[in-house]
Amino acid sequence: MAEFTRRRLLGAVGAAAAAATVGSTAACSGSAGGAAGGDYDIPTFQPAPELDVQPYFTSDTPGMESVYTEQVTTFFKSVEREPGSGGKVTTFQLTWGDPATPLEDNPYWQELNERLGVSFEPQFVPQPVFYEKFATMLASGEVPDLVFVDDQNAVNLQGIRDGAFADLSETLSGDNILKWPNLAARKEEIWKASLKDGRIYQIPSIVWALTNVPTMRTDLVDQTSIGRAPSDADQLFTMLKEVSALGSGPGGQQVYGLNKYDPATALMFQRLFKTGPEWQQNGDGDLVHMIETENYKAMLEWLARAWSEGIFDPVSMSPTATDIVSGAALRYDAVGASIGSTGLPQWEKDLPGATFDFFDMPGFDGSAQLAVRNVPYGRSTCVSAAAAEDEDRLTEILNVLDYLSAPYGSEEQMFIANGIEGRHYSLDEHGIPIPIPDNQIEKGVQYVGVVSGDNSYRFHPDAAPWVDSFTTVMESLAQNSIVRPLEGLEGASQTFVTKGAQLKQLVTDFENGVITGRDSIDSLDSFVSNYMSQGGTQVRDEYAQALKDAGK
Repeated sequence: MAEFTRRRLLGAVGAAAAAATVGSTAACSGSAGGAAGGDYDIPTFQPAPELDVQPYFTSDTPGMESVYTEQVTTFFKSVEREPGSGGKVTTFQLTWGDPATPLEDNPYWQELNERLGVSFEPQFVPQPVFYEKFATMLASGEVPDLVFVDDQNAVNLQGIRDGAFADLSETLSGDNILKWPNLAARKEEIWKASLKDGRIYQIPSIVWALTNVPTMRTDLVDQTSIGRAPSDADQLFTMLKEVSALGSGPGGQQVYGLNKYDPATALMFQRLFKTGPEWQQNGDGDLVHMIETENYKAMLEWLARAWSEGIFDPVSMSPTATDIVSGAALRYDAVGASIGSTGLPQWEKDLPGATFDFFDMPGFDGSAQLAVRNVPYGRSTCVSAAAAEDEDRLTEILNVLDYLSAPYGSEEQMFIANGIEGRHYSLDEHGIPIPIPDNQIEKGVQYVGVVSGDNSYRFHPDAAPWVDSFTTVMESLAQNSIVRPLEGLEGASQTFVTKGAQLKQLVTDFENGVITGRDSIDSLDSFVSNYMSQGGTQVRDEYAQALKDAGK
């Protein structure tokens, strides 16, 4: 039996905090589903069909996903409707590499058109110039039917504010969304977190709440006096220092306690020192930045000491990955990378004698760590307001997006993700698609799609020996995770949208300076004052107002 959930919202006043995201209701012209401010229901959640395999591990802990070790071998059909009318559907989409092979030489694109029943016509925009081209596209007034949108970027957000994209609130309201079962396969909190002005302007992707996990070199840490389970920051420091003192590991590889430090890796130490989210409420309910907390100061002092005592490889902050050739006691990786065929099993093959396992980070004071969950949605796609003025055309556009959003375990997703067997992939002995490198560029036409449905952690069979360790570490991480107070309100500060990247770089530069000894921790107070004067105070005040409007 499918589960259905719904909550009534008031478009203009029921999400007052989100109104700060895009300004006044009057600013949001262009609606496909009625006048902005009308009542609507959050779209009904209809789970995707169940997979033909059972999960290895399930949990009710918020932030923890089910874990699968078995591979799907039979696929359900997620779209039960006739192909489109033969018209065209245009897109504006991001590419990370070269554009896809032209249609006339691209069997994948040709097959996609046949399946969709339309002429799918993407405009490919390379990542380095995406925001510039996005602004040009908006200024031209010629907005493609489906547009990849980064709603944390000022220019992209401006497109929503100025009415370039359709208000889909009433079109997708409640059970209306069941016309598009793949769009319906995302939970209420995902829609709520992505609202703008209390309205639905974007179709958001599902994402994991926890996406990165520490791993350890057990062959190294087993040689220390602490072992694999340090209980606090002091024991962790000792363990890491003793690894650096080893000098070398299997094959003569130089080893250190740590060999990488960047903004992503910093999150691992923020969990250790329980610094909490970037913006947080103190005991009095006032909004403060992480850098204003004692925990943040303690983290920097610990990291600076670790650097000065040789725990870090001297090239740990190099932006060039190939500069780092040493081994390390701890590393911090994306979950998907670590549990795949090129994860832990491949790491051990690459360096005979090295052994890896997942690492359960302690809290600095002997208590549990503190993790901050991700914003509950990822990339988004918006629909052109002009195209949505025609109800039939809007339906066809959403039909296309619904197909491209097919969930894992479906026939459609198998094709979208992997292409044509024999040309784009072959199946290994486990029935897992293995990409054929020469033809992967043909598949780039579908990136505008948004992910839906099941979002479990899926182990490659080669990584199965680590599944128990993984579930233990990830369950512990989830149990000690929190939702950021600004969830769903990240765009509510116009100052952060326009200056956020600059402010984040200020923090990164200061951290790097203190850790490497270039700057002193004694300058933290003056740095905080500088940060607040360069936009931090405005960001804080705008977020504080958004929280007040939301009654938080």
